[in-house]
Amino acid sequence: MKRAFTLIELIFVIVIIGLLAAVAVPKFLNLKQHAEANSIVKTTVDAAQEAVETAINYRDLENNTSFKLNDIVNLKGKGWNYDSSTYDGKYYYDDNGSTVSSVLLDLNNSRVEYSIDCTKFSDSKTQDKCKALLGNQDSVDVNLSF
Repeated sequence: MKRAFTLIELIFVIVIIGLLAAVAVPKFLNLKQHAEANSIVKTTVDAAQEAVETAINYRDLENNTSFKLNDIVNLKGKGWNYDSSTYDGKYYYDDNGSTVSSVLLDLNNSRVEYSIDCTKFSDSKTQDKCKALLGNQDSVDVNLSF
C-alpha cells in the first residue's frame, strides 16, 4: 500500500502549477490596466450623458437654471475631484497630478463638455488600453448641447 507521492508526481504538479502561473500572471497584469482605463472612459462618458439628460429635465420641466454639476451628477472614488469655480462645475479624474478626464457643465451655453486624454495616465500599459478604447486616439474632446 502506497502512502506518499513519488518524486516524479511532485515534479509534474510543480511543472503544471508553473505553466498555469506563467500564463495567468501576465493576463492578470493587463487586466488591471484595462479595468482602470475602461472605468475612467466609461464613467466620464456616462456622467456627461447623464448630465445632459438631467440638465434638460431641470431646465425644461422644472424651469430651474441655477443648478450645479454636482447637483445632477455625483462622481466619487479614488482620483475623482470636483471644481466648483469652473463654469457651473467640473469633475475631473487625477492620476498622479495629471488630469486624465473631465466633465464640465456650462449652463450659459447649454452644453456639457467632456474630455479624455490617455497620455496623462501614469503608466504606458494603461495609456495603450485607453487609446484602444478611444479608437486608437490619444484624446477626445466632446461638446454635448442641450
